[in-house]
Amino acid sequence: MSSSSGDNKIKVHEDVHMLAGKGGRSSGMGGFTLLEVIIAVAILGASLAILLGAVNKNLLMAARSKNLSIASSLAQQKMGEIELAGYPEVGEEQGVFEEAPGFNWYLTVLPYDIEQLGTEIRVVLLTVTWDEGQKEFTVATAISNYR
Repeated sequence: MSSSSGDNKIKVHEDVHMLAGKGGRSSGMGGFTLLEVIIAVAILGASLAILLGAVNKNLLMAARSKNLSIASSLAQQKMGEIELAGYPEVGEEQGVFEEAPGFNWYLTVLPYDIEQLGTEIRVVLLTVTWDEGQKEFTVATAISNYR
């Protein structure tokens, strides 16, 4: 009888350990330990930080690209106006683009003489700036008075 009661004590002791989760995961009571949850949250947090950084970088690049496209278009428009006005006078001018607030233009016209051509040439430098002059886009062309 003593062996039978000893077997019962061992059986009860094993059941208590299984219910307390000390007997491994084979008890059928699934779940995660606190350490596993902390590690998962840390991995998730690091992944989100990396993704948000990439999204922010893409937004900045899109804004830069947009402003560069606007500046290019404004420069092309202004250069067309200069060419249509005829042979430009030497000097400097500046102004703002009314249709694009925050964008300014600076024009420099320089003489350029090549005696072999027998004509005068003007070098036209046009700079479009934005972000309070921090960013700029410059184009240049040469216009002659040859007819």
